[in-house]
Amino acid sequence: MIASFRAETLKTRKRWANWILFGILMLTLLLFGYILSYVILKHPPRNFESPVPASVLIREVFPENLLANVLSPISTIGAAIMIILGGLSTASEFGWLTVQTILIQKPGRAAVLLGKLANLAVITLLVSVVALGSAALTSYLLVTIDGSSSSWPPASVLLKGFGALWLELAVWTAFGMFLGIAFRSTAAAIGGGLTYLFVLEALIGQLLRETAGIKEILRFLPGVNASAVNASFRLTFRSPNAGTQLVDATRGWITLMIYLVVFTILAIVIFQRRDVGGS
Repeated sequence: MIASFRAETLKTRKRWANWILFGILMLTLLLFGYILSYVILKHPPRNFESPVPASVLIREVFPENLLANVLSPISTIGAAIMIILGGLSTASEFGWLTVQTILIQKPGRAAVLLGKLANLAVITLLVSVVALGSAALTSYLLVTIDGSSSSWPPASVLLKGFGALWLELAVWTAFGMFLGIAFRSTAAAIGGGLTYLFVLEALIGQLLRETAGIKEILRFLPGVNASAVNASFRLTFRSPNAGTQLVDATRGWITLMIYLVVFTILAIVIFQRRDVGGS
């Protein structure tokens, strides 16, 4: 497993697609989530209308709202990027026909997959650290430039928020990894994952969230439960976009951990039993 982990780490560093995905995530978080939001709210257009004044909304990018502002894009662009990353890590081996070469060497299937899992766990941890750290630095710079004052969340809340960030990134990465092994096709894994995320979770989940029957199904989806966890880290002011969650935060935490375990087990079972040379 150690050798497989080292090999996966090397491949991850050398794959430019991973760095591009990471760059997109950071650009979205820092540029759109912080810098542009600050500029627009600092100098709102004449037709700006909101139940909350711009002078209050601008505090969203200040340190007091660090966790709420970082976790918000994780359910959308962050989830999409981690699905792609997870799919690439497994499906690309089938597309390049390298999985057969790997398995005829010394490591067995379990060792190979555990090495990938360990590598993805480290990646999601590093992404979480860099994302939260960069957001905190940007937030501090903006509140300093603005000349305002803002307090940081308590250390216990920061730790809990970091755990939520890491868990959500890990779940979506494991989902992409599972799809890559199940479909054995990079295009199918990424396409299937993004279709699920943006059609079922985002579109149907928003349009039909109050429909009887469908509402009960939505309570079990990972995105809905992730949103419930994120909503527990509320803005310091009442947001006009805040909606009622279908589940509470505790259930959200438990459901996400179950999904992480289920995706991992399914990936291991399929990889162990399936013909890796099949199309």
